[in-house]
Amino acid sequence: MYHMEPLTKVYMGYRDGISAGKEASAQEGFNIGFKQSASSGYKWGIVRGITSAFVNLPDQFKEKLVKKLEDRCTFQSLYKPVQEISTDDALRMYHFQLQQENKQSHQRSKATVSSAIEDFDCNKLDFFFKELMLLVSESSEIKASVDVVKGEEEE
Repeated sequence: MYHMEPLTKVYMGYRDGISAGKEASAQEGFNIGFKQSASSGYKWGIVRGITSAFVNLPDQFKEKLVKKLEDRCTFQSLYKPVQEISTDDALRMYHFQLQQENKQSHQRSKATVSSAIEDFDCNKLDFFFKELMLLVSESSEIKASVDVVKGEEEE
């Protein structure tokens, strides 16, 4: 029995070391993932919030905020597809986009029609954000409220 005791201590030390390593690795992964996703989540919230607020304004306020009829119609047209994307769908799209970026960085392969469709689908979040920022930049009445986000986009 005396010989078993040191082996048990070694095993326990090994097990504790593995657990500590897993915790450190998981925390590091969480920190990196949080940093990457917080910005995207914030941008998506801006898109959903501004489009929702704009659509629900009375027409006279819409006209004051966005002078051109064409731009008001574009704001209006962004609302429905943006609202149709649930939070879960947005998370799936974001996750899929990260996977695609990882694949592309590891291998450069020929693009196919199906991958182009998937790329558009996973980049919908970015597309809507960029479309909104374009509209906002043309509307001086709204521009001030999203300057922080625009500055981040330029980095």
